[in-house]
Amino acid sequence: MIVSIILFLGLSSAWGRQLKSIGSRECKANGRVVNAGDRFLAAGSQLCPGDRINPVNGRTVSALCYLNGKLLDFKQSKIFDASDECSLPQKKAKLCTGLNPSGCNNTKSPHEDQDIPTLISPYGSSMLSSRPKISWYAVSNAISYTVIVSSYEFYWEKTVDKTVTTLPYPKEQKELKLGNTYNFTVIANKDKSLASSEPLVIIVLPEKEQNEIKQRVQHINELNLPPDEAAIFDLHAIYMSRNLLNEAIEALEARVAAGSQNPTLYRVLADRYLEAWLPNEALRNYNVANELAKRSRNLDELAKVQQGVNLVEFYNHPPTRINPAQK
Repeated sequence: MIVSIILFLGLSSAWGRQLKSIGSRECKANGRVVNAGDRFLAAGSQLCPGDRINPVNGRTVSALCYLNGKLLDFKQSKIFDASDECSLPQKKAKLCTGLNPSGCNNTKSPHEDQDIPTLISPYGSSMLSSRPKISWYAVSNAISYTVIVSSYEFYWEKTVDKTVTTLPYPKEQKELKLGNTYNFTVIANKDKSLASSEPLVIIVLPEKEQNEIKQRVQHINELNLPPDEAAIFDLHAIYMSRNLLNEAIEALEARVAAGSQNPTLYRVLADRYLEAWLPNEALRNYNVANELAKRSRNLDELAKVQQGVNLVEFYNHPPTRINPAQK
């Protein structure tokens, strides 16, 4: 059954799904050394399962774990992906997402309520940005849209023309406070009626968590890695360790805007869009990934893309309820 395919959540989406040539080896990279201090591994070296960290006496080696997004410090020789260091979280909450509809009470259908606005961004349920871009799908017969952002003792709204479906955060409005939760709503104003989107509830991470994430990102940026590789593996692992779909998607979209021809990047981006309940955006990127994988004869990526397309198909045409008498 297609639902059984839905095993590829946030952190595991990029890791473990592409063989990397590391030195003379091929492996599924699960981390990266981010500073100097190892006897054999230079800063920027990717790590394979079973690799050992060997710090020079008196030095501390820092390495990013792709499995949990943590920046780990090693002062003594140790296997990098030991169970107490770099490993998948043992208890990972089963989130209700488009990539994991089995975790939902009711699976959403894109064919329901086509006449109401659907928010595109911000993405997910948590983010770093205090001035996020807000975008939505157009609604037929709308004469204008009203965007509302609200929280406790916080409210602003802005009405825009029917041709506008993306609103940069207004400069005249107060920025969102770190650690607070906000509701985002878009209303389609029609000639004789209104149609409101479902509220999108998002928390802006507290300052301490923001600083931790930004520090890890800075470590990666200072390595001057190939941009696609950094976005697919390192930044993706960091952001998705806190379910930051908004930042993960924006990092991948930045590479798309730069002209990336990497099929893995488009496929991972499609996975994230599907996780954000945006099957149309997901399918568009799966199709690009499919064409690029065909050109490069990347059979592994072609298989992964097909799994994603199957999920979109399941999302667009969910199975009907089966009565006991039909079994």
